[in-house]
Amino acid sequence: MPSINEKNIENFIRKNKDIFGDYRLPDNHLERFMYKLNNRIRKIISIVPYLIKVTIATIIIFAASIIIWNNYIRKDRHDITLRNKISLIVSKKVHTS
Repeated sequence: MPSINEKNIENFIRKNKDIFGDYRLPDNHLERFMYKLNNRIRKIISIVPYLIKVTIATIIIFAASIIIWNNYIRKDRHDITLRNKISLIVSKKVHTS
């Protein structure tokens, strides 16, 4: 059996080019090919589960960073807030009147 290389393949095609030109594909060839291609793509590239995982991880990290910042890092966490200041002013006016 001769080894398969580029020259042998080229010679085979040149000798049998009439056969290659007359060959017709079966009628359902395109449908079968597209079906197999679609199944292969679905198996290999299914990005939706990965996007869901990334979204959940992003939400968890974002929420955790806000909680950590609010409870431990924020410099003014012990200072009085505007809402508290307004309520103190209102309560002083009520008590003085």
